[in-house]
Amino acid sequence: MKVRVHATIANFGPGFDVFGVGVGKPYDELSFKESDEWMVRVKGYQVPENSNNIAIVSAKALAAMVGEETALEMKLTKGIRPKSGIGSSGASSLAGALAMAKVLGVEDDEMILRAAMEGERVASGSVHGDNVIPAYYGDFTIIESYEPLKIWRIPVNFEVVVVLPAIEIPTSEARKILPSKIPRKDAIRNLALAASLILALKENDLQTVGKLLDDRIALPYRKQLMQWYETVREAALEAGAYGFSVSGSGPAVFAIGEDVAQIGKVIAETFSGMDIKADVYVTKVGRGAIWF
Repeated sequence: MKVRVHATIANFGPGFDVFGVGVGKPYDELSFKESDEWMVRVKGYQVPENSNNIAIVSAKALAAMVGEETALEMKLTKGIRPKSGIGSSGASSLAGALAMAKVLGVEDDEMILRAAMEGERVASGSVHGDNVIPAYYGDFTIIESYEPLKIWRIPVNFEVVVVLPAIEIPTSEARKILPSKIPRKDAIRNLALAASLILALKENDLQTVGKLLDDRIALPYRKQLMQWYETVREAALEAGAYGFSVSGSGPAVFAIGEDVAQIGKVIAETFSGMDIKADVYVTKVGRGAIWF
């Protein structure tokens, strides 16, 4: 059996740790079968081939939840670069949880997602679902709460370009740089942006969505790790982007607009002008996990 889990854009503008959306490319694929012992082989981007692999972590977490001791032999084709900001660890975590769910016949969404978030705990040091949840459903997702787990979903279907520069920003480092408190005016502005963005998405008003892709909670501080951000953003907007922002904790960025392929080309050329190579993914939002 094989499952494909796509990349995700977490935060999506003003929705720090709350908003997320699935995209079509890139993605991880995991094939698996029951075994007498745990084993994982990796192709593509290199991640651990031992018990530290988070696909194993999340699979074990789900098995423990239902009181089983089943082991899996897995082959992970890692298509999402680690430390990219587009949900690499979330994809592997969800793939492992889904593999065990298939073997054990678990169909409870919340149980699968909580197991996947245990993989995220190992990867980034905290339990967060803004990657695994949209990776699972594909929709634009809003996390209302974790206890109990309450998720809102908005079906979406529009083009986006994701550009991944050859730079690494570990999620743990990007979280450490955030302050424990933010100014009241920034909190109020983010609330206004987030509420308005949800309404614009429901009305499929992409131009307005683009204008609302701002953030006052994390981005002002994380830009310290991305000295190139404003230059690339300006180039994207001049190329016709309705909006531009960082995916997750970066370094991946994304843009929406009428001609996302051209916008992506301009972004990549701007990075190239700074001697930074970049991969461009022209894709659609709204892609959840699928089985083969």
